[in-house]
Amino acid sequence: MKKLFGLCYLVLLCALLPASGTQAQTPDRTGTPGALNPTAFNQALDRIDKAAGISGVLVVSLSSGEVVCRSRPEDALVPASLMKLLTSYAALKKLGPAFTFTTKAFAVGQPVNGVISGDLWIKGGGDPKFGPEKALQLAQAIRDSGVRQITGGILVDSGFFQPPSERICLDNDCAGAYNPVVSAAAIDFNMVTVKITVPAKGGKSFNVDAGLAGDYVRVSGQAGFAKKGKNALALRSLGATGNGREQFQLSGRTSARGGRAREFRFIAADPAGLFANSMRTALERSGVKVLGTRAQEGSVPPESKLIASSESDPLSELISGLNTYSNNFMAEMLLRSLGGIVAGVPGTSEKGIAVIRTSLREAGIPQEIATLDCGSGLSRFCRVSPVTFCSLLSAAWNDKAIGQEFIASLAVNGGQGTLRRRMSKPGLTVRGKTGTLGDVIGFAGYVTGPSGRTCAAAIILNDVPDRAQARRAVDSLLEQVAFSGL
Repeated sequence: MKKLFGLCYLVLLCALLPASGTQAQTPDRTGTPGALNPTAFNQALDRIDKAAGISGVLVVSLSSGEVVCRSRPEDALVPASLMKLLTSYAALKKLGPAFTFTTKAFAVGQPVNGVISGDLWIKGGGDPKFGPEKALQLAQAIRDSGVRQITGGILVDSGFFQPPSERICLDNDCAGAYNPVVSAAAIDFNMVTVKITVPAKGGKSFNVDAGLAGDYVRVSGQAGFAKKGKNALALRSLGATGNGREQFQLSGRTSARGGRAREFRFIAADPAGLFANSMRTALERSGVKVLGTRAQEGSVPPESKLIASSESDPLSELISGLNTYSNNFMAEMLLRSLGGIVAGVPGTSEKGIAVIRTSLREAGIPQEIATLDCGSGLSRFCRVSPVTFCSLLSAAWNDKAIGQEFIASLAVNGGQGTLRRRMSKPGLTVRGKTGTLGDVIGFAGYVTGPSGRTCAAAIILNDVPDRAQARRAVDSLLEQVAFSGL
């Protein structure tokens, strides 16, 4: 375990990085009003030292630019979901808080007597929160354009991204629900929710409810009844069927009383099929008949005509969900959209990362102490230093164009999101982003104590054997900052 070095003290931020070959000296605190208790801070750092193999810490006063606390602030470490701060900051800077993503419906020719002869294409524009409500709105807009019947099927164009569909995997494990599948046209985070209900005394029968995705889901198998108190119902995906659907296998037993729905969630094996079948159901519910059976990926023909479109929520609202709840899917969608919109179609992760680096450089944020390869933090190769995060937090705090939206997107202690159950002491306000992998714990955000002073703080712990202990160590340091009396 590497030993933390450096004391917590007050120095100017511009003096944070000592010249090559020199040693940073602890400054004289004499005469500093409400001077820090170095012993208390070093005890807090000791707890972080014991909780991680290596860590980096930087806390900066936003009002004075002075460094309150530091330890290895230049070390580039695995940031986990703290990476989402860089992605959302770049998106706000390059696209603006009011930006919206557009999902469009096309057909070859306008409807004649309410009939579209042939297929309907849905072209995804990277909306990271397109859900059932938006699907129904788009379906209603299609009906409002005069369409009453579609003789063909529903095709989905995700060509705005390259590749059109991509699974984000961590540690070569693609099975986890936190490993999303991203595609330019995606509904409900490319997740399938299946509710299974076994009626009381219904034999081996069962009911399936998948919402708008009902035509996408195919369930086989059976469920029996168990003794009182026993419930081991299981549902597993057998994969895409090849015709725009996904097959699931039901097994196990449920309570003989029956009637209780059991909910299962899966990442879609065929995102285009999920989107197409969901739109088919939405159209049918809106009074538009779809006669064709095709439900698959397909490029919009050049000669096609726009029928209707749907706008996403404003970017300011989208990043609020992204950061507050640490949504990996939304972050990776946003990364690729950034690349496609700013650097040109198709959007790729590489283009998105280049846009992030440009945003950091334009804001004067140190980016040389960072290795970027994703938008969400689902990576062991991504490395970012506390210096980079604190510089970004400071830049956002002072940015009149996006600062309010950026800060509002963060989780709040005792409120909603990933900080809702942490740091509940009266007089303490924390807004920030947490980061978690199997052996990584991190925090980057704003800390305000009873004095009203706000600090930007970045704490990253790697090689963590006990995540609960590491979180307690982080919280202890943040509380020490808030109640230091400065």
